[in-house]
Amino acid sequence: MTPAGGPDEPVDPAEILVPLVGAATVRIHGPQPGNPLRGSGFFVAPGWVLTCAHVALAGQEESVGAARRVTIGYGDALLGGVVEWADPDVPPGADPGHWPAPDLALVRLLDHVEHPCVWLTERTAKGYTTNQVAFFGWIDMDGELYEYNGRCTISGQLGAGSGGILKLGNEDEMPRGVSGGPVVDLVRGEVIGVLKARRSARDGGLAVGIQQLRKLPVAKDPQDDLYHRVMTAHDLHHADRHSFAPGNEITWTDAHAEIGASAGRALTPGSRTHLLGLLAQLPPPAGARGVQDIVTEVRGSPVQGIPLAPRAWRDGLGLLYDLRRGSTELEAVLRYAVHAATADRSHPADEAAERALWRWAQDTAAESPDLTRIFRTTLMEERRTRLRSRGAVTLERLPAHRPRTEALLEIIPRGWEPGRYDWRVCVVPVNGEVDCVDEDFHGTAITDLPGRLAEPLAEAFRRCDEPGHTATLQLAVPGALVGLAADTWQLRPGARVLGADRPVVTRRTDLPPDEDPAVTAERQDRWRAQHQRRLAPEVLDCDEAESGPLPEDPELRELTHECVPVLCRSAITAPQVLHRLVAGGHSVALWRREPVPPQEPCADYHRGIERTVRGARTAGGLPAALAALRSDLADGAPEAYWSAGLMLLYDDPTRPLPGTDELLETP
Repeated sequence: MTPAGGPDEPVDPAEILVPLVGAATVRIHGPQPGNPLRGSGFFVAPGWVLTCAHVALAGQEESVGAARRVTIGYGDALLGGVVEWADPDVPPGADPGHWPAPDLALVRLLDHVEHPCVWLTERTAKGYTTNQVAFFGWIDMDGELYEYNGRCTISGQLGAGSGGILKLGNEDEMPRGVSGGPVVDLVRGEVIGVLKARRSARDGGLAVGIQQLRKLPVAKDPQDDLYHRVMTAHDLHHADRHSFAPGNEITWTDAHAEIGASAGRALTPGSRTHLLGLLAQLPPPAGARGVQDIVTEVRGSPVQGIPLAPRAWRDGLGLLYDLRRGSTELEAVLRYAVHAATADRSHPADEAAERALWRWAQDTAAESPDLTRIFRTTLMEERRTRLRSRGAVTLERLPAHRPRTEALLEIIPRGWEPGRYDWRVCVVPVNGEVDCVDEDFHGTAITDLPGRLAEPLAEAFRRCDEPGHTATLQLAVPGALVGLAADTWQLRPGARVLGADRPVVTRRTDLPPDEDPAVTAERQDRWRAQHQRRLAPEVLDCDEAESGPLPEDPELRELTHECVPVLCRSAITAPQVLHRLVAGGHSVALWRREPVPPQEPCADYHRGIERTVRGARTAGGLPAALAALRSDLADGAPEAYWSAGLMLLYDDPTRPLPGTDELLETP
């Protein structure tokens, strides 16, 4: 890379980037004046500092949430701050190397001050970069605080998938105090990680990939979503600085141009900054699935190997860089801009922001010598078609119980290893190919499943959840595991049980074969009818607290389509009973997981079932109704005690499970 002045004067990117990063790097102290240096952090948006959780929470084990105060050292000023989010938010130990990923915290400034911000990468890294990186922070030397920066390479990645831990080389010393500081790709000119820790008695250190911020909790109202608030403020900050930088201030966009960060790319540094600023002015996407679907459409093929789903418009744009298949990169970027400007909204659209984005796409296409008039015409027609479609069907007018993207957890017993299970976590869209998030076919003990599945399930939920809607988890198990209490799993310390926060329903992986096509047709007809008509529950195995036999198979087939079979006292034989129900054309049923003592009354269970089913109205309302009961139960509401252990078979015959693998053989 060389400056415009001549080819004999090579540019060292560090000379340009170090002042920018150093100006945005801050010190983290305890809440009291005079507290020693805990570590480092950096401004990512106006009023927001990113650091490590182990830095932000040091010495604050007894306090939680907004009670966790810190002091931010910026230049000569000491500013008040509060930890708005940390993960983990409960210190697991004193050694920062033992803090699990993501080990990140966001601190909100309590004092207003003008300050610069770093540039956060919008790319979704599928691996680690081989470019040289620089790390920044503050250190304490004999009671004096000094800025510090060093150089190294990324030598590897610890774990796969969404772990996001990068192993840094030992080319430079990482003294105490720099933890929480930024890690910058010196070739691309963007912050790609947060320095986590030195590796005690080992080479180098560890960093957390910046994409781990996507693990921020998803808010029900996207306008309140912390991830979107911070990223929007970040992109608008840089767009504003690019539009007007006082005096001779060097901006990040200037730096990208100077070091040639966009050489050979579809977007110049200026157009990239401008586009990100325009995208930031749009309402947030209606869920991660919507962004990913748009990216797939404009790329012409699904994006493979994404460890963390895109959550903001900037994340989707990052997935279009380095496009090598299908349409050109610029065509994909312009189509993406049009799709973002015409996407369905959970809130009223900002017409001015949408028009500004369209004008940018239109002008960029017209100014490009590589794009044809046919493409420009097609782009305009695509916008018109999408606007007409959005006007005809809005999110507010869609049916309340329409099919939606759901998460799927399949548990597979290992026949040769009793008590150990293989598993697969997938995203199941309404239409399209099932997306596998993670899987493990090495055998996991039943007691270890909640901990092992915590991260894969969290990622699946991020990809499925929509504003105002929490995705259902389909638990797909063979008959012997229909009583698996996955709804009671606590995936993280201190978290509510899984079933209290989202619908969890059961599906069978060993359904009886439909040798008679009439059975298949009957099951599908009954399913459709139960989602269109008011339901009526019918307890099949209990009459006034007396256990009774289940009706014969012909009688089960003849139950009305409005009928929802309910089991009261068949917990022990539930696998066999449910098998008979499914064989009789039923895909929806309720039962109790735990056996009921012979003399225990069950009138409250019968009344509760009647209330719940009739309150749900149709079968589509049952998963949410059961989730509400489990939430009340977790909160200790006495009125919900009757529902303890209540299970729902909800096995959609119109959306079959993904094809099963070949029979596993003993290794």
